[in-house]
Amino acid sequence: MRINPSDHTQDVATTEQVNRKQDKKTVQTPAPAQDGVKISPQLQERLAQTPEVRQDRIDAIKSARAAGTHNVSDSQLTDSIFKEFFNRG
Repeated sequence: MRINPSDHTQDVATTEQVNRKQDKKTVQTPAPAQDGVKISPQLQERLAQTPEVRQDRIDAIKSARAAGTHNVSDSQLTDSIFKEFFNRG
């Protein structure tokens, strides 16, 4: 089969195919769902009472480090963080 460049019927068919492909691409996708969380009133109250920075603890650690008396092992640090985070102890 020979393709004749002056035959415009082929161009119309090709253009229709391209248009159909483009139409398929313009399908609107729904907006993604937004995640959310509800914080209990008890936790909100507790968070409101907790200071952002516990300056007294920071000052005590800085003083101990400066004096060379701040000796904490990795396991002590881990235990302390766990107890503080989960209120266990």
